[in-house]
Amino acid sequence: MARKKSSKSVIFTALFANLFIAIMKLIISAITRSTAMLAESIHSLADSFNQIFLLVGIKKGEKKADELHPFGFSGELYFWSFIVAIVLFSAGAVFSVYEGIHRLYHPTKVEKIEYAFIVLGLSFLAEGLAFIKANKSISIDRKGEPIFSYLKKTKKSELLVIFLEDFAALIGLSVAIVALLLQHFTGIVIFDGIASILIGIILAVVAFFLGNETRSLLIGESADPELIYKVNSVFANEESIKRVIHLRSLQLGPEDILLAAKVEFDQRLNSNQVSNFINAIESEIRFQFPIIRKIYIEPDIYKKNYR
Repeated sequence: MARKKSSKSVIFTALFANLFIAIMKLIISAITRSTAMLAESIHSLADSFNQIFLLVGIKKGEKKADELHPFGFSGELYFWSFIVAIVLFSAGAVFSVYEGIHRLYHPTKVEKIEYAFIVLGLSFLAEGLAFIKANKSISIDRKGEPIFSYLKKTKKSELLVIFLEDFAALIGLSVAIVALLLQHFTGIVIFDGIASILIGIILAVVAFFLGNETRSLLIGESADPELIYKVNSVFANEESIKRVIHLRSLQLGPEDILLAAKVEFDQRLNSNQVSNFINAIESEIRFQFPIIRKIYIEPDIYKKNYR
């Protein structure tokens, strides 16, 4: 529950920051007629909608299981994270590239550029604060693991989305600032359009990475190997178990794992004793690893070349 509240806190911080930034950018893009500013404003609006989608996913994921969905709705967040990737690509990347190409064919001078620099500076500050908060949450969770490796392996799609969005926003803002500075000091008007195209490419790369990772989660990934190793040790410590034939897991949601085990028990045990041992093992696993919410243990007899 604490982790869920932490995720919501990160999402709300990003949402309020992006709404504030988007409104400022839209106003200044109209005043300055800067395509880079317009691309950045659409980017911030897309991010705002994305944070709303994540909050919807968290809310829907809290629904209780029903007859049609016996394993619950914890996978809702993965679905809405995938929608975020689509929105980021379609509303952010495609629009930015299109506007940039259009501006290259019809270049115009950016007016009142000092306003653009003020808004970009404030936006960089707001996005920086949101990024620091997201990075802090991720740093606690990844426990020293290299950041790229963590982003590839994490099951917490909401933190993945927020971190990548904030990171892309900071890069996009840097590109816009550099481009407007170049245009201001050189007088070459194509830098505004180039910046918009580069921002679109950045968003496309982030959207592709995010879409690929959430697609994998939607299809069904196993739980963290380190967690499964610890679970396997629970079985290994039971004297009544001769062998774990196989152990399978499925990450249903960020905080919801299904575990299935095929186990060979001591043949001297009768059916009642086996049932009691299964119940005891399930209780122990749930106590040690609350994230494992669904457990199915099947007694069986091991055979060579078992599949």
